[in-house]
Amino acid sequence: MELGENRFLVVGLGVTGVETSKFLHSKGAPVKATDSREARELGPAVEELAAGGMEIRCGTHAPELFEWADTVVLSPGVRFDLPEIRDALGAGKTVISEIELAWNFISKPVIGITGTNGKTTTTSLLSEILGRSGLRVFTGGNIGTPLISVAGKDDEYDFLLLELSSFQLQGIRNFTPHIAVILNISPNHLDHHSSMEEYEAAKLRLFANQTEDDWAVFNAEDPAVLKGSGEFMAKKVSFGTREEKTDVYCREDEIVFGELSFCLRDTALVGEHNKENIMAAVAVAGILGCEQDSVQKGIDEFRPLPHRMEFVLTAKGVNVYNDSKSTTPFATLRAIESLPSPIILVAGGKDKGVDYNCLKDAVASKVKALVFMGETKEKMRAQLGGLAQTTCAESLEEAAQSAFELSEAGDTLLFSPGCSSFDMFRSYEERGNLFKEIVRDV
Repeated sequence: MELGENRFLVVGLGVTGVETSKFLHSKGAPVKATDSREARELGPAVEELAAGGMEIRCGTHAPELFEWADTVVLSPGVRFDLPEIRDALGAGKTVISEIELAWNFISKPVIGITGTNGKTTTTSLLSEILGRSGLRVFTGGNIGTPLISVAGKDDEYDFLLLELSSFQLQGIRNFTPHIAVILNISPNHLDHHSSMEEYEAAKLRLFANQTEDDWAVFNAEDPAVLKGSGEFMAKKVSFGTREEKTDVYCREDEIVFGELSFCLRDTALVGEHNKENIMAAVAVAGILGCEQDSVQKGIDEFRPLPHRMEFVLTAKGVNVYNDSKSTTPFATLRAIESLPSPIILVAGGKDKGVDYNCLKDAVASKVKALVFMGETKEKMRAQLGGLAQTTCAESLEEAAQSAFELSEAGDTLLFSPGCSSFDMFRSYEERGNLFKEIVRDV
């Protein structure tokens, strides 16, 4: 990509948008940036861009900026169906994600990981394993550092390991990971994507440009993934629980890939969903020829990330878990399945346009009481409230207090919202940290 021949408009000035703007500006490319939020909401980094001579427009997406641009670069979370984006596409403008832009300035092989649930855990575990195997790995994308931050300066790494969201993948054109991993697909972000079909297609774009020289690692027991895998052109490595059906499989407390086997007895990653995450990481490690001892140590010594099935404490005989990273119903389902009953479930948050019927059987069989909060509380009560004792709360403090009142010694109190946090909090981290503060004061 010849930067000097393009006029760039960066849409969205979060961390990724700021880094993208800096990169383009440093290369001497004509670049402007816009964000629908007011300047006071964006922080000092945006002020620095403006002070450096870049035109920044805040509070609105002015049509003349899109008319001026040749290439529009979208930050994660910026919708493709915004009127301004639709008009730009209709006018023949190039609309891409930051991942696609950065790809033009990357020299090292990329490992890309996507899926509705488990991306961050799998990416972090694999980063640990590869590091123990002596490989120099950049870990970023949707987790931590944007890829654009190492564009043109990735010589110090052997591999670039990226967690990738549907938002990022929707805006790729030529981006091609050497190893692509998909964990699962379930309804999510339907407040952003126009349909479930569009969401699935965005996830599967990770594999679209691969050739037979690349690798595709996929969950053969996820129906949507399995269906999509029929179009993969790369060498395929499947994972699942059935020895005769998959290349990597789980047999009780052991994961097997060819001649390699790994014990799960000492791992801190609990639950069937984490077995899938470990299988995916093992598949990539096996493809790269990592030694068995390094992989086993990575599995044994990796510690779960905060807000993901995180044991907080035992209070009054009740075991309390913080699963604030659960932002989809299927993530909450996995959490319920992983913990002993009876469970008191605290759930609810911003409505992403999905329903919660997938939780019905698990709630009916394992949940003693439900406490709903946030924007979705009435929707969740309507769909699940008849299956267990149910109450609604106006705040997280009230929800936690109600949950303790409904529990007794031997119960499990699970905070697994099944929704994003943005109705009441700035992030799932803020939500989870507040929950931990509240229950520690009980």
